[in-house]
Amino acid sequence: MGAKLLCVGDMHLGRTPSGLSEGVRSALDASLLTPARAWDAAVAAALELEVDAVLLAGDVVDDEEDFFEACGQLAAGVSRLARAGMRVIAVAGNHDVQVLPRLADALPEFHLLGRGGRWESVTIQGRDGGEARVLGWSFPSPEVIASPLPLPAALAGPPRAIGLVHCDRDQAASRYAPVRSADLLAAPVDAWLLGHVHKPDPLDGERPIGYLGSLSALDPSESGAHGPCLVEVLAARVLVTRLPLAPLRFEPVEVDAGGLSEAEELEARVIAAFDNLDREIAVAAHRPRAVGCRVRLAGRTHLRRDIGRWLAERDPRDLALPKEGIVYFIESVTNDARPAFDVAALAAGGGDPAALVARRLVVLERGQDDAERAALLRAARRRLDPVPQKAVYGALRPEPLNDEQLAALLRDAALKALDELLAQREGAP
Repeated sequence: MGAKLLCVGDMHLGRTPSGLSEGVRSALDASLLTPARAWDAAVAAALELEVDAVLLAGDVVDDEEDFFEACGQLAAGVSRLARAGMRVIAVAGNHDVQVLPRLADALPEFHLLGRGGRWESVTIQGRDGGEARVLGWSFPSPEVIASPLPLPAALAGPPRAIGLVHCDRDQAASRYAPVRSADLLAAPVDAWLLGHVHKPDPLDGERPIGYLGSLSALDPSESGAHGPCLVEVLAARVLVTRLPLAPLRFEPVEVDAGGLSEAEELEARVIAAFDNLDREIAVAAHRPRAVGCRVRLAGRTHLRRDIGRWLAERDPRDLALPKEGIVYFIESVTNDARPAFDVAALAAGGGDPAALVARRLVVLERGQDDAERAALLRAARRRLDPVPQKAVYGALRPEPLNDEQLAALLRDAALKALDELLAQREGAP
């Protein structure tokens, strides 16, 4: 073996995870779900596994203003690792381009690799006498529009090399160090461990290349298991194993709303869905402290309006269900249950408002290549895209919706409108 490394993706020390409901906040101390606690778990794993070094792939700190908080949190872990003879090596990302060099200057045991946007290598000595090289590049400024590749020729050669870089893969117009997959493949590197994108890649190929992902979920879009990766540099290959140590995870949960006799029965179905999810998580090596569920109601029901009223009157996000050390909570509920009537037949039924709305629903259900669906989405974008740019939303930095997200938003609005229109037809209150 050459060396054994623990590798950490975007940590964002100083950030508080979003999507925590009042229910989970009342049931659990929210500080237990922060990146700082995920870092503590990663340090403990490094000590237990007796790795030779810990690598950090940028965005270790969330913001320049988090220097003092992050310094204390990072320093505590670095000191524990240093006492065990383990090196801590990091590259700077776009979030911590200013603060990470300051932290490196303040912490002698913390090594910043590739400072100033210049490739640099460091050799890690394994406990069994082997070794591995780590090649790294750090952001020199918050925005970098040119690719940091190719590698300097002087960095080629044995022993086995691990590339560590914060970058935006296959996004040519990106302002955050755009790199091409072709250039990663062409580099004389045995594995590329990337930071920046929070969704982790499998990293299970003969030559692992991909994103480590965020150390712990930072918002509800970062679903699934998160945690550091154990990287074993072997004689024949580099082996990567993800350790799902994150204290917080988010999961999509589908609940069938079909066959309900009253909307209140949904609560029992949601709890049953939590039970099913808990059985899946129970077989994992690590149990998180909290699991946020993005509940999607599916199926066909004649109670869509009643369900809407029930959701409005009793906020499901107040629900928190402790189960053997895990608190399950609802982050959001999307009512995608379909009406208990034939939308296509209604769309063909005339020119009244309900039929017109139903026709839009039929269009939205078509494939991505449908011209009429594409035109409908373009028209919606012209109306919706300017909204997040308003000054009142500036601090939220919302991400633009992709086509499927936009279609889901329009579908939900159309179903709600159709419910009301049909109720008016029937004279419902």
